Order: sequence, then C-alpha cells, then structure tokens
Amino acid sequence: MDGDGLEGFEPIHLGEGFSTILGTVYADRSRGRLKFLVTDVHRNPANACHGGAIALFADVQIAALVLDLDTAEVPRPTITISLDFLAPVPVGSWVEAEVSLVKETRTLVFTEALLRVDGEPVARSNAIYRNKKIRSLTHG
Repeated sequence: MDGDGLEGFEPIHLGEGFSTILGTVYADRSRGRLKFLVTDVHRNPANACHGGAIALFADVQIAALVLDLDTAEVPRPTITISLDFLAPVPVGSWVEAEVSLVKETRTLVFTEALLRVDGEPVARSNAIYRNKKIRSLTHG
C-alpha cells in the first residue's frame, strides 16, 4: 500500500459550494469506501474535527456507491440522515467511510456507513436519498 493509504482510491468531484469545505474526497467505489483528510480548516474549539465536517462527509456517502461515472453527477438529494458520533477525530487524521447499500427502490436509496480513523470507529450514519437515477446503483 502507498504511504498515504490512497491505493485503490481516486479523487471525486462533489460539486461546487459548501461541499468544497471537505477538500479532496477520495473514493474506492469497487469497495464502497470514501475518505478525506482532516485539516486545520475542519478544527473545532476542542482541537479536533468539527462535527459539522463529519456530518457533511457522512452526507456524501452515496458517492461511494455510484459505480457508473456517467450517473455520478445525477443529483440524489438527501431526504434524511442520522449520525452518531462515537469518538473525537484528531486533526491530521484520514477519515474513511465504509458505505453499504441497504435498499434501493424506484424513488429512494437507503444507505448506512461506518466512519473509521486508523480502523477505529468514530461515527456511524444512516441515510435516505431521493433516487433520481438514470441507472440502478446495483444493476448498472
């Protein structure tokens, strides 16, 4: 594995605006994983990653499941998201999300994610997205 832990990952485009606060987000879509590096811009008053940055990262978890790059830019707005913070995340850490597709219907996509730093859980999330798809996430 390479020194930064990005083997198998590629940078993804999350669009313009608020999502850019995360910096570069990397995806390994073949394994349903995302990661980002916590930097000083994400720092909270307790000198750890701000919960809002973790929440934003959790909110983009669907990007790990979009295997077809032709459909990656199709908006899938968030209907609801829940997030449990399990441990503080130090600045300088890589946060990796392991994302699973729970269910896909004609109109909704249900996902769950476990966020880890160095293999240790730091947050977990469940989300529901509007399925404005061109093709199924699971059937290409």
